[in-house]
Amino acid sequence: MEEHQDDNVLFRLLDLIPNGIVVIQSDYSIFFWNACMAEWTGVSPDEAEGTNLIERYPALKNPMVYTRIAQLFDGGPAVLFSSSFHPHLIPCKFPNGDLRVEKISFIPFHQSTGKFALVLIEDMSGLTHQVMAYREMKKVAETQLDTLKKAQDAIYLANKKLNLLNSITRHDINNQLTVQIGYLEILEDMKIDTVQKEYFLRVTNAAKRISSMIQFTKEYEKIGVNAPAWQDARTLADAAAKEVALGNVVVKNDLAAGMEVFADPLIIKVFFNLMDNAVRYGGKITTIRFSVKELAGVTILLCEDDGNGIPVEEKERIFERGFGKNTGMGLFLSREILDITGITITETGEPGKGARFEMVVPKSTWRIAEKCN
Repeated sequence: MEEHQDDNVLFRLLDLIPNGIVVIQSDYSIFFWNACMAEWTGVSPDEAEGTNLIERYPALKNPMVYTRIAQLFDGGPAVLFSSSFHPHLIPCKFPNGDLRVEKISFIPFHQSTGKFALVLIEDMSGLTHQVMAYREMKKVAETQLDTLKKAQDAIYLANKKLNLLNSITRHDINNQLTVQIGYLEILEDMKIDTVQKEYFLRVTNAAKRISSMIQFTKEYEKIGVNAPAWQDARTLADAAAKEVALGNVVVKNDLAAGMEVFADPLIIKVFFNLMDNAVRYGGKITTIRFSVKELAGVTILLCEDDGNGIPVEEKERIFERGFGKNTGMGLFLSREILDITGITITETGEPGKGARFEMVVPKSTWRIAEKCN
């Protein structure tokens, strides 16, 4: 009896543990019942100790459970009952009456006074609720993603049909304009007076301008159709330069290989438009140069030339739709393409000393390819 009392004193240290702890003997009688168990069950140690754990909690009589517990006292290993399959073997309630979700371990040990098992009851309610909440959130998110996917598919199909309609309409209008321009040119060659010829010329030019504007819509509707991608800036400049009628103008590409920009695939048209405009309107231009600079952690792609430059009052207007001597669409289109991934473009050159276009690239859309590190 004195040895049992010593054991009991030792076990009282387990009152400090914030988990339910019960110590049972080989006959399943409760030898120790800690303070946490008293709080969780409302059963005091005096009430619990000496009673039979199996009789007190009938769920433990389940053959699959009972057999595993019985093996403890025959030299078997520790037993774990997970919260997923056995959440309430020893019911412990919250103040609001809800049952705690429990993980229970039966751990055998021997004392000089006999065989014992320590029963550790861990409250998994918080984690279980978090997992359930996560699963619910995941389920909601998957439903929303599915709905979004269906909406995206519907929008894609609608845009595809609209683009097809636009293409057909554009083709038909261009055909009619070609016929109209042909007839106007025939009429222009007839014997008509100077005033009439002037009007024919104006009508013909207007028809040609309409044709150019319709052609622009073909380019504009391509923006955003394909997903943005990482593209090598140096390669873009080199490829675009091959498409421009440069004449005697030299292109200097100081962009290092491996400098990549995340942009709409149509960004190559931006490089083309910048060079094409420089050649068309640069006047005394001899050189176009591409380079990059870092300023206060911001990456700036530069396109500079040594031509006539842009008048101060036109620095922003050149990006407006319809402004310019040609179609007036090139720089407007360029700004729209860059804006897809948040890249901005401005003209900052000094009039009379050349144009200077600065493309400010957000940090998330600029990188140095690993192969070049």
